[in-house]
Amino acid sequence: MLTVFRGNRAEHLAELLAAQLRLNPPGPFDEVQVVVNTWPTSRWLGEQLALNLGGISANIRYPFPGSQLRRIVNGLLADAPGDRDPWRANQLVWPVLNLLPELMEQPEGASLRHWWSCRQGRSGELDRAQWQLARSIADALDDAGLYRPDLLAAWWAGEASAPEQAWQRSLLLQLRDLLGVKPFGLRLLDAIALLEQGPAAAAELPNPLRLFGLSSLAPIQVQLLQALSLHTQVDLYLLTPCRDLWQRCTSRRQLLSDAIALRQPLDGEWLLQASGMEARFGRLGGEFQQLLEGSGESELGQGQEKDLFVAPAAGHHGPGPAPLLHQLQQQLVDPAGQPQLQLAEADSSLEFHRCPGPLRQVQIVRDRILQLMAADPTLQPRDVLVMTPQVDALAPLVAAVFGDGDATGVSLNWRLTDRSQQSEASLSRSLLALLALAGERLTASALEALLESPALQAHFQLSGAEMAALHPLLQRCGFRWGLDAEERGGLAGGSLAWAIDRLLLGLVLPEEPGLAPAETAPLACGESVELVGRWLHLLTRLRHWLKELRRPRHCDRWNSCLRALLVDLFGEGGAQAWELPLVLAAIDDWQQAAAGCDLKLEAAVVAAVLDESLAADSGRFGHRSGALTISALEPMRAIPHRVVVLMGLDAGVYPRQQQRPGFHLLEQQRRLGDPNPADQDRYVLVESLLSARDHLLVSWNSRDPRSGEELPPATPVRQWLEWLQGQLACKGSRLLVDHPANPLDRANFQPLAGRPPGSCDRRLLRARLLLDQPAGLDPPQPLAASEPPAEDPPAAETSRGSDSYADLRDWLLAPQATWLQALGLRPREWAERLDDLDPLSLDERGRAALLRQALANPNPNNIAIDLADSATWLERHRGQGLLPPLAAGELEAGVLSQRWRSLQASLEALGPEHRDQAQWQSWHQELLWRGSSLLVLHTAKPRSRHRLELWLALLLAAAADQDPSGGVVVARGERDFGVALRLLAPERDFAQRELQRLEALRQQWRHRCWPVPPETGWALLEKGPEQAIQTWEGSGQRGPGQLRGERQEPEQALCFGSDLSGASLLASGVVAAQAEELLAPLRQQLP
Repeated sequence: MLTVFRGNRAEHLAELLAAQLRLNPPGPFDEVQVVVNTWPTSRWLGEQLALNLGGISANIRYPFPGSQLRRIVNGLLADAPGDRDPWRANQLVWPVLNLLPELMEQPEGASLRHWWSCRQGRSGELDRAQWQLARSIADALDDAGLYRPDLLAAWWAGEASAPEQAWQRSLLLQLRDLLGVKPFGLRLLDAIALLEQGPAAAAELPNPLRLFGLSSLAPIQVQLLQALSLHTQVDLYLLTPCRDLWQRCTSRRQLLSDAIALRQPLDGEWLLQASGMEARFGRLGGEFQQLLEGSGESELGQGQEKDLFVAPAAGHHGPGPAPLLHQLQQQLVDPAGQPQLQLAEADSSLEFHRCPGPLRQVQIVRDRILQLMAADPTLQPRDVLVMTPQVDALAPLVAAVFGDGDATGVSLNWRLTDRSQQSEASLSRSLLALLALAGERLTASALEALLESPALQAHFQLSGAEMAALHPLLQRCGFRWGLDAEERGGLAGGSLAWAIDRLLLGLVLPEEPGLAPAETAPLACGESVELVGRWLHLLTRLRHWLKELRRPRHCDRWNSCLRALLVDLFGEGGAQAWELPLVLAAIDDWQQAAAGCDLKLEAAVVAAVLDESLAADSGRFGHRSGALTISALEPMRAIPHRVVVLMGLDAGVYPRQQQRPGFHLLEQQRRLGDPNPADQDRYVLVESLLSARDHLLVSWNSRDPRSGEELPPATPVRQWLEWLQGQLACKGSRLLVDHPANPLDRANFQPLAGRPPGSCDRRLLRARLLLDQPAGLDPPQPLAASEPPAEDPPAAETSRGSDSYADLRDWLLAPQATWLQALGLRPREWAERLDDLDPLSLDERGRAALLRQALANPNPNNIAIDLADSATWLERHRGQGLLPPLAAGELEAGVLSQRWRSLQASLEALGPEHRDQAQWQSWHQELLWRGSSLLVLHTAKPRSRHRLELWLALLLAAAADQDPSGGVVVARGERDFGVALRLLAPERDFAQRELQRLEALRQQWRHRCWPVPPETGWALLEKGPEQAIQTWEGSGQRGPGQLRGERQEPEQALCFGSDLSGASLLASGVVAAQAEELLAPLRQQLP
């Protein structure tokens, strides 16, 4: 007999099961089996049975429906396939791959043949696209066996098929001959037929067969339960919101016979006839009860239904209406008994939170949970369940917010589950990343992501800092993309192999222009030989294995290759050694399944196979840990908790939409009981409503984090809200809670409409209180406005040692950067972006750098070369990766040679070059001369710093009585090089006094930021306030030829603020006064 125990409280169903076990106890050595649908349900049910059976729950096993029913069918039939069913999709894909070539040669395989020919690679090799097709076919046949067994049975018996299904029928018959066993769906039909014949076949059936908490089964599985009920007791403990779970509309039952109606899915007519939540979200449960109801031929055995429903609102005895959550639960049980919903003023049992952004959403959920726990001392973390369809996406935010106990003053015990093992930095993830890289282009950023593997770093004895230092070094080497010259079309430059060779040569050869054996220039990295050796060991092994993985090979060859790779790159695994057995077991399972495959597999296919196998048990543990649980929607949806939170129900994410190929039989016609992820997700709302005892919270992201655009809730949430608004007299306005986007908004800390303040963050509250002080909070001041240290700066000294000139020069040229450096701040010390592409041309900064190198060493090895010839530039930088490849490099060499000619012509016009040492008191420096004039040479366009550099050199030369005639700055103009600035030479006494004045000025401002941005100050004195403001702010636009404001430079942004307007900068007059004090003597020397 099939007995369905229906109830709307899972704990009451568990108590009933425990009472039956207590009244009819099994033998002391008998194993009790209870079929459940998820692993967390088994943990929870075991706890409940222990509570109701004297504290002990032993020798009870909780199999899943699929495995238990397979075991029963295998016991009934003699042709059991063994431990591995060859018709399961992960096993079936390999025979499908072997049969596809023969199938495509047949007339019915024309569509497959056309698709395959468009993606045909090398003969005998399997790429990812072909693998995905075969896997889709295997999935379709696997689903058809469970949901279309009648159709497969007809094909199996030789009946014809529709023309568009002919190739599937042909493939099924070929698989029949190859595998020798029937699909599970056909074996189910055989088992049902055998059970109908009489009790002789039912000797080893479980008695009773218990199933707890299932929300759906395939129709053929339900038929098996009904057939089993002819010979054994089948007890189904069904969690359902009501007795008559959404009966089909009356008019349709009158028009159609029950036998026909029960084979049709619930449609739009039923949605119109059945009002309430069941019409909107209950299709999954409604169809399951239809299948259990049975009728006509479907009703094989006797059945009975026993109800155990609770009316939660009936137990409310306080003033006012019962909590809305309980009213909704009771309305589902008895709509007539709870005709009108009412919402009390202080009712917080059901809340919808519209959250402006993912981070704010997690903060709001945390704070609301803490408020509920503070209001009810009996509420513990284990009583709270947070479910979300975005576990992996929200995991970093959850860790940051829930783990921040200092923000709220509460250390909340929480556990995050259901994360994919491949979403974390694990050994298996590193292996899959290697296999993926073997099928893609290797880039600098992809290599950086791969080398983040802790197991890889530990095996090669590299710390995180040492590994991080490797990537800028590889960029200096010129590595952008490509494993070697073969991948880059014959050009080795820019590849990983070429970068490795440059590091190796740098250990034994000097770094000189033109020295490039085999087009590979040595690179001296400046690190210890021991560290470079560890880097090279890692890189050479990665290069070797990436080369190996790019070779397609047969499955058995992949087995030995992957095992050798794991030993070579990961050793014993270090702290992640526990993963090695799992990875090796996944490889073994794949080898057994693919034993008959003769194709050579690409690395991408291997990655897909192992990824599926390794993900099978990911996130299985941690659901019932005694802590607040944050999980996916599926595992714990029917487990009761006092507080249930549905977080992240964003449109586009929830409900899930499944994409099946067009040839999938379930796509061509929908039948009663067909699986649908969207229906499963919608049913979560119903099951969450049943599972919540005190509070149900629903939240979603209402604002695009990038654009700030308003986002709607998911469609089921919107439908539920609209339905509640139509049911409640207050139109449900108090159910929806809006939250400010700014976490410092006053509304976050003030109660509103009887609700507590939205935020529990003490840090944010302190910040808000500071902002609300009566005197107000001064606006943030730039670093330049900070007060100097309390002690007085030392008096200016004229004898400070040999670095006096260098110190003064550094301060004059970059006063803000020098001050920040003294404070230990380096604003340009950021993580530079890795370049994955070869440059098509040099930027101006790169051209100027190459010209400076040429000026510093124009004749390497004392061999005269002609830099006016573009071929010389190509030879000089051969094998360094500084010039773009091929024709682009030749064009750049032409530009450099032209600029060199222009530069040399400008210099020769000034006279012969010589260098002289100048010294006066403690200042001394070697100065560059051209004829009788001092020279400052810059290979790009001049800036104010070059004027100051020339001025300081002139002062030292004049003070040292070297009698300069003047000074010039040679720099690039709009097109060519030329004299950009001339200064007259000062008198000796004036120069000596000016040097002392500048040193005193430096000492005066040594502990404070110099208030004049260099470029802006010069523009103010030269061209007035309007030009100074434009120099500071820029053109306000981005793009080629647009002026970039000085305030965007890192040092100026840190000292003055990147948002400071030019008018505000100049308003106090300090900039003008100090600029005049510093630059007035220099301007007097302009001719």
